[in-house]
Formats: sequence, structure tokens, C-alpha cells
Amino acid sequence: MGTEIRGPADVAAQRLERCYSGQACDWSLFYEPKMERANFATRYHIVYPALGYFIQIQGDPARTDRLRPQLDIMYQGLLEPRCWTYWHEELNETTWPLRERNLTFAGRLATFVGFYINAFGEPPAKNIELGGRSTTYSELSHSLWRQMRDSPSCGVSCYHHQSMVMCNAHMLINNLLHDRLCGTDFATANSRWLKTVDVNLVSDDDDGPLFYFGTEANKPTPIAKNRALGADIWSLFLMSAIAPDQVAQWFEGWRRNIIKQKEMAWVAVSGWEKEHEFSSDELATAWAYCLTKELGDKDLSENLRRFLVPQVESGFERDPYMSGLFLLGEYLDAGAFARLVRGHSR
Repeated sequence: MGTEIRGPADVAAQRLERCYSGQACDWSLFYEPKMERANFATRYHIVYPALGYFIQIQGDPARTDRLRPQLDIMYQGLLEPRCWTYWHEELNETTWPLRERNLTFAGRLATFVGFYINAFGEPPAKNIELGGRSTTYSELSHSLWRQMRDSPSCGVSCYHHQSMVMCNAHMLINNLLHDRLCGTDFATANSRWLKTVDVNLVSDDDDGPLFYFGTEANKPTPIAKNRALGADIWSLFLMSAIAPDQVAQWFEGWRRNIIKQKEMAWVAVSGWEKEHEFSSDELATAWAYCLTKELGDKDLSENLRRFLVPQVESGFERDPYMSGLFLLGEYLDAGAFARLVRGHSR
């Protein structure tokens, strides 16, 4: 009697499936973050594993019947109060969470719905119903684009009117998605934000983090203390679908931050990133794994994968986010994320 041999991708996929099966997300299997405003928030445990699912469907449409029900559960989970009430409870904002700013949630919700429409030809629901109010994917995308167009920083802000590189990477993605799906020309605004990044938010230092990841309130100028390797590698992957040549150039210098020992490689983030749940070594390494797969750097991606695989087998503390990112990396090949965003065939 034979024994089935399961690889790390199978282990990660089964772990994720348990989180997103049944009638709703199984929240008991989700890591509980210290703060929902921070970077291990519940919304990230849904949006980024979903990205891995959309990549799988792009590469093999036969997976659709298995993955679409899980994506439907993910969408329902994103609309749960635990994903958005931080806007009121932790930040003391008074507006509807999709009305203004709050790009960290609104932008990721928009890209999730955009990728869903791209995969299935229709949204997960006719209207986005949240907190007693309703909008549509197109209305939400228009609202975010208008904010971007009118912003002094040329980007949409998250908290305290500050614009973040990693969040506006989703804005760039959704502008392209919406243009393809709805015939708009939102992506013409992308170059203005990319100019803000290139001119104002790239550090001149020869070592350490690349980006100042946040602007001052209602300005394009950076908050000088806001630099982090975890923000860098997260942003670089997301922007690789929009500006792949520029990202490849930035990453060539950023590689100095990757630690290598024999055939293993990882990213070691700063102590404050770990303490404040901004990032972790595992999270930054997983983003680096995804980026190197997207850029076609096979040797480095394999070294980074070797750091992650033992934790896939034992189970990451911060799941399903981490297993989702690992699975995303497993199914990426050179240019796959850019094809997903831009709609080019394999």
C-alpha cells in the first residue's frame, strides 16, 4: 500500500483550505494581531493568500472549481467588522471606512474584487455591503482614483493623511485592473505617484532600507524616520507588476540586505519592526521569495525557499498569511504577477 508524499506546497494549501472552507472563515485558525491597524492585521491574512489563489487560477483554470468557493469565503471575511473597525476603534476616525483615505483597507478590498472579476467575469457580489452602507467596485475605484488625482502627494493616504509606498502599490495595481475591466484611464495617474517615490521616497544611503515608506501629511516629502526592510520588500513585490524594470534595478542594490549562509538566505528585519508587528524575518523573507520568483532569479529564490520550508512543515505562527505568501511564491514564475495585473496571456 503506497504512501502519499506531500510537498510543502500541498501542506500550505491544505492549511489554507481549512481556514477558508465551510460557511465562513474559521477565525480560530487565524493569528490574532496585537493591533488591526498594523501589518499582521486580519485583512492581510485574507488578501495575500487570495493573491496566490488568483495566480493559480491564471496558470491552471482547472483549479477554478476548487478555489472559487474559498475566494467567496475570503470576500465575506473581508467585510467582517474585525477587518475594518480599527478605523473607528483604534484610529478614532468617524467616517465610513470606504469613504476616504484608509487605503490600507479600501485599496486591498478593491484589488481583491478586481482580481475576482478578472478571474470569473463578475464580482463576488453585486454591491459591496459594509457597515450599513453600499458601494460597487467601480464606485470604490473611482473614489480612490479621485483622491489620488487630487492629493498633494499624488498618492492616497492611509492614516493621518500620510501616503504609504506599500499601500499605494495597490492603488497602482487597481488603476490598471479597473482600466482593463471597465475601460477607464485611471492608470494615467500612476506615473505621478511613481515620480513621488523615485524623487522623494528613495533613500540616498548606501546601506539599510531603500524607501522612506511614508510621506508627511498632505505632502510628497518623506517622514525621515520611516524606513524599514519589511516595507521595502513588500513594496518591491507589489510594484513589480507595474514597473518591473525599475523594481529590478532597485532590487539589484537592495540584495545587500539579504543574509546568506551556505545554501540558505533570509531577510533580518530590525527589532522595532518585530516588536510593533510591522514585519518579521519570516514575512520579509517570504516577500523576497515571491519577488525573486517574479523576477526569475532561480538561485536566490531557492535559497530563500530553504529558509521557509521547515516552517511550512511545522506551521507558521502568523497563519494563514505566511502559508498564503509561501504558496504564492510556489506558483509564481517569471512575470506571472505582471501578467495577472496586465491581462497578458502566459
